[in-house]
Amino acid sequence: MESPFSLNPANQGLKQVLGDLEAEIMECMWDLDKASVREMHECLLERRDIAYTTVMTVMSRLAEKHLLERRQEGRAYIYSPVKTRDHFCKDILSSVMTGLFGGIDKPVLTHFVESLSTDDEAELDALAEIIERKRQERGTSTA
Repeated sequence: MESPFSLNPANQGLKQVLGDLEAEIMECMWDLDKASVREMHECLLERRDIAYTTVMTVMSRLAEKHLLERRQEGRAYIYSPVKTRDHFCKDILSSVMTGLFGGIDKPVLTHFVESLSTDDEAELDALAEIIERKRQERGTSTA
């Protein structure tokens, strides 16, 4: 399945893969956990002047992209994030890695590990833990 996101490295944070307003809405949504369009509009008004209908349109588009789910409660729709922020970021990173480095993972990972400071034992220990956990998941532990 092709990703509905494109990478824009000139931007910071979520704005690298989402539009400015989409990123702001997702940040508010992760803070609130669930929200109506009115609640989201109020959250965004703290940051910028924005029309209610614009918020409604963008939230609907985020639901179409499967980033938000919506359910009707009375006359209003209540939106909630489909994934946690961490899960979303992991999925984006995986998609970017596959897109950029498909088939050449080993040299990229080798370069990443080689670029780590040898003075930071905590980083190396954290990587070793991740590798061991993956081995255990696959049933190939070296311990």
